[in-house]
Amino acid sequence: MKKSLKIFSFFAGSALLLSGCVAPQPSAPPQTAQISCRIPKIDVIADAVNTATQSKGGLDITIVPALYKAVRADKTIIRQVSSNFGEALLLMNDQTQVVVEQDAIPQLKAAPSRVEFTVKIHNQLNRVFHGQGSLVQFNVDGKLIPFNNTDYKEFSGGIVPPLNDADLKIDGPPLDLLHDKGTISIFLYDVVTATDVAGNTTEKQNYTWDFSYTMQTVTDTGGVQRSRKIMNAGVFQQLLMQEQQRQARENRAQQQ
Repeated sequence: MKKSLKIFSFFAGSALLLSGCVAPQPSAPPQTAQISCRIPKIDVIADAVNTATQSKGGLDITIVPALYKAVRADKTIIRQVSSNFGEALLLMNDQTQVVVEQDAIPQLKAAPSRVEFTVKIHNQLNRVFHGQGSLVQFNVDGKLIPFNNTDYKEFSGGIVPPLNDADLKIDGPPLDLLHDKGTISIFLYDVVTATDVAGNTTEKQNYTWDFSYTMQTVTDTGGVQRSRKIMNAGVFQQLLMQEQQRQARENRAQQQ
């Protein structure tokens, strides 16, 4: 009888041990911390000349800054870890699975992440407006922004029929280049406002706007969420590669 009880106790204890190893353990509540990012508030410097809407040669052009907001953009870090006893039993003789840990790190980011404006065009001409050939220049705090930090393909490729409207986006430099406060100037050069019967350009106009900006800090709270799982080794390698590519993009953005 005593021998039977010992055998029973052994198997019962083993079962509890195995079940304890395999079953996920409850994780401690994540420690919260304050997270923040900076977003700009951009306003036109209004005067008799620098109006938000400018009319020249039959084109009414209004330029409007983006409305910025802080959004959660949690970063995930993934890594392979050694298996515990229960996981080792599940992975026995299976080389296609690995044990990984993932940390979801809370972050706030500005959206959009660049200086961004919408060019609103009201075409009062009797001909189609083409943005092709126009040049967009950004100056921040009196300094010319290199053209590789601007993107106005949507504007230069814009087509607006007569007596119609269009909203065309232009992107300036990353927000990281902005100081606590300062000025942003936008220049639209060689905007075609008149052509002859053959379609040759007979008149071009230049437009200029000046804006002031102030960087504002937005805060939130969040904590690192850690999870542990068994996954396919190929899937893990794909996720790891994506994480490395994301980190490389961030490094390039910081160097610009």
